[in-house]
Amino acid sequence: MRVVYYEAASMLAEVVYTVPSGKVFVLTAWTISNEMWQNPTVRLLRDDERVAIARIADPERAYVHMTFPTGIAFGPGVRLVLDAPPNSCQHYFYGYEVDAA
Repeated sequence: MRVVYYEAASMLAEVVYTVPSGKVFVLTAWTISNEMWQNPTVRLLRDDERVAIARIADPERAYVHMTFPTGIAFGPGVRLVLDAPPNSCQHYFYGYEVDAA
């Protein structure tokens, strides 16, 4: 199990994690938390390809949790990139790494 925590900073597109050489990261869940009572829309990219989108629709709830039962695979050297409003959220990415074939 690998958990990656990331707090969105001041840029719109930020590299969250780069998969190590010889590994594949399989994303199984993503939690977004927002303590600023906003309702941002956030996109998750595999390098430049959008693979997921999330929105905190109810700012009073302040979080959203999504699961990906079959997983979203990120190959060796591939970057997880957030496209999000500046200073918008805390992100928790859950998954696992396996050796690349």
